[in-house]
Amino acid sequence: MVNLRATFERLTGTSRAGRSEADTATMWTTPYAWRTADGVYVGYNGEVWMYRTVRLSPMKWEDPEQQLSLAAPLARLLGDLGGTSRQPIGGLATLSNNRRIHLISISWDDLVTPPRENTEALRAYQAGAFGFLAPKRVLFVGVQLRSSLRDQATKAGRRPDSLSFFKSLTDLVKESVTEDLPDLAPYQRDIETVTPLFERSDAQLPTRQELDQLESWYNLGRGPDAVIEELPTRLAVSGVGELEMSAVMRFEQPIMPSPYAQWALEAISHPGDAPHVVSIRAELEPPNLTRARARRAQRRIMSNMEEERKTQDLEKVELSETYQQAKEVEDYLAGSKQPMLANCSFVMAREITDATETYLEFLSQTYGIQMKPLEHRQIQALEETLPCSSVRVNPFLQDVNVPMVSHAGLQSFSHLGDDGGVFGGLIDPDGTPFFVDPLGAPLKNLPPVFGIFGDPGSGKTFFAQSVAVQSALNDLPVIFVNPKGGDSLYGMVDYAGNMGVSSGRVSMSALEESPGAFDPFRYAPPAIAAEIANVHILSALDDLRDGLTLPERLALGSGLKRGALNGARCVWEALQYVPGDEAERLRGLIEQQMEASSMFSLGIALKPLPRLDVEQRLTLVDFDRDLGLPEGKTPSEYSASERIALAAVRLVIRASLEILIANRSGVLIVDEAWTFLSQAEGLASLQRISREGRSLNILPVFLTQRIADVVTKDLESYLSRVLVLKLNEAREAETALKLCGLAPTPQRLAEIRDFGPLPPEGDKPARWARGIFRDLAGRHAQVVLGPTPPDAAAAYSTNPEDRRQREERRLARERAERTEHDAAVIAAASDQEGTDSWLVD
Repeated sequence: MVNLRATFERLTGTSRAGRSEADTATMWTTPYAWRTADGVYVGYNGEVWMYRTVRLSPMKWEDPEQQLSLAAPLARLLGDLGGTSRQPIGGLATLSNNRRIHLISISWDDLVTPPRENTEALRAYQAGAFGFLAPKRVLFVGVQLRSSLRDQATKAGRRPDSLSFFKSLTDLVKESVTEDLPDLAPYQRDIETVTPLFERSDAQLPTRQELDQLESWYNLGRGPDAVIEELPTRLAVSGVGELEMSAVMRFEQPIMPSPYAQWALEAISHPGDAPHVVSIRAELEPPNLTRARARRAQRRIMSNMEEERKTQDLEKVELSETYQQAKEVEDYLAGSKQPMLANCSFVMAREITDATETYLEFLSQTYGIQMKPLEHRQIQALEETLPCSSVRVNPFLQDVNVPMVSHAGLQSFSHLGDDGGVFGGLIDPDGTPFFVDPLGAPLKNLPPVFGIFGDPGSGKTFFAQSVAVQSALNDLPVIFVNPKGGDSLYGMVDYAGNMGVSSGRVSMSALEESPGAFDPFRYAPPAIAAEIANVHILSALDDLRDGLTLPERLALGSGLKRGALNGARCVWEALQYVPGDEAERLRGLIEQQMEASSMFSLGIALKPLPRLDVEQRLTLVDFDRDLGLPEGKTPSEYSASERIALAAVRLVIRASLEILIANRSGVLIVDEAWTFLSQAEGLASLQRISREGRSLNILPVFLTQRIADVVTKDLESYLSRVLVLKLNEAREAETALKLCGLAPTPQRLAEIRDFGPLPPEGDKPARWARGIFRDLAGRHAQVVLGPTPPDAAAAYSTNPEDRRQREERRLARERAERTEHDAAVIAAASDQEGTDSWLVD
């Protein structure tokens, strides 16, 4: 069987909505009769409208300058569309040809699900944290299109009083919609006029899901066929709830400074009771026409005031105030090229809840915007929000300028981060999830580093463990370097293993028993291995009482490089190529230092060892004893043991980085990252990743609280993402905000001091850690680092009590495994004894 109509609609890109059959008395369910795939609607009233969507951005947490920049595209689009308005024919206002527009912001809730781009293992993990609803939002800009037949009639000299001709144009469209396909050819010229204006402001074609919301937002985008019961001040929609349609009565504050009066943003993000829809219908009137109206108003007021003076009556104060306002409007319009939004109707719809404060009360108290539910006009108000509607039920029409709408925050939405990858948390104020794609920066040719800054207890290590496990579940090799002695993260490794991830822990105390565990020749190309070995050796020997002479330093560097070029396979072999009289003394000093410090010997193998490579998905490198890292000291104050400890940490980090570089993908997470970033060698390796960019696919994640120590090293040029968590010290917080790309205002500094997580207390649940996140696109917002699957949260926790319980469970499990193993050995021995007896018999 073939559905000819469906096939024809698919080929032409159009589809029909509703029904209208006289013989069966069936009525259509929408004001539009046809829609095309590219957002053009044809109404039963003969009107044709084109809709596009405006890009949304997380405006709330941006600096004022950036907020103005984000509002500019919508302001430019309205100004450009206003430029297509025309002067009234013959001076008759009724025949004016202002461009009619429809702005409508629609918010709806949708179930949060793991991104399809993720692996099945990662999707299963994230499903344990999801299962809640989060909002989605779209902002449409609609434009009523003009017929070229009308333009031709005007050019032919048709008199304005020949209204029958223009009425016949509408009748033609009405007749065509009852046929198989409306004729849009007369509107093609206007489409070609309007389309470049949309493109200039980066407006997009709506998706199918977005058009569904535009057509039936009141039914959650499930289509217009809904059972609606109209009550005096609300609509009961079957399967949805009760909706209240309200209108703006007046703006008591005629002037609202941009961008500090984002009344729409605060309304649509009002907690517990925000409007799902904000519909704005208006005419874009040229400024000279609005100015003429303002001048007429002035003349009328002046006439009234003059009349009162003649009659010696007291002058009314409100007349003087109104006159002054009209004068200010005229002065504004005299220097403005922007159109005015004339006959502007603001209609909003909310789902009725038991919130203690409604968004109507909030707007009234905060911005002086008075609103009123439209009594006995609820269904008509709903229809006014739909495409091609002829209904204008709002009696409170306004005249506002473009910034009153474009800078109100309608285009604000908590959209941050990447399309898939690691789930990071929720974005304020809308509670939408954000993701971090470990391969996102290389794909966009951006710097690779993700910097996370926060005090101890701010949640940075917890978040880093989540990033590590999720990246491993997404089939990326992960190396987590934890230099904090005695603060093992073994719970993360144990949990990842239970999730089916090949994982393991490298204990530094075990590696110290044999030298050369991180000999550079085991993991780096020979030339780079020689440079790493040279830096490692100098970091210890330069601090000796006698020090190294310049000839010895030069001999060490050239000898190691020569050894690398001649096929040396470990540092000790390369040292045999050190030239001159200095060779014997250098080798002696190195050998003595190896005997004195097992940490130093990690970087020097006495014989070739197998190559280090990625053998498992998640590797934790644990410095399971206190290294004595220098805290709060300048480099000139470091002791010899502190220098060696730092050199060992840098060696391990560099080894991990080189292993991932050789693997051509992976995630390196480093806690106490100042140990690596405060040295030129560390930044040189980051420069290499940035230079080779896309081919390496490496995400370095660096955690530190000592930000000021690394900023002087030009770290900013390597950061593509930044997360600022709790920081108490003002200097560190200011530096972190600057790295994030935000001004360190007193309000932000105060918020950062309060960002840390809080445990549950009484009836109050635990509070997740908070922070300010900057993504690859340079967008900013405040975020919360949760939710996390409960079993994962227990594994990641660094709380001493949680750590103790986790360790007790691990020891109990190990005892049970040993007991089971011993029982198996005894049983096997018993079976063997029985077999031997049988053989003897």
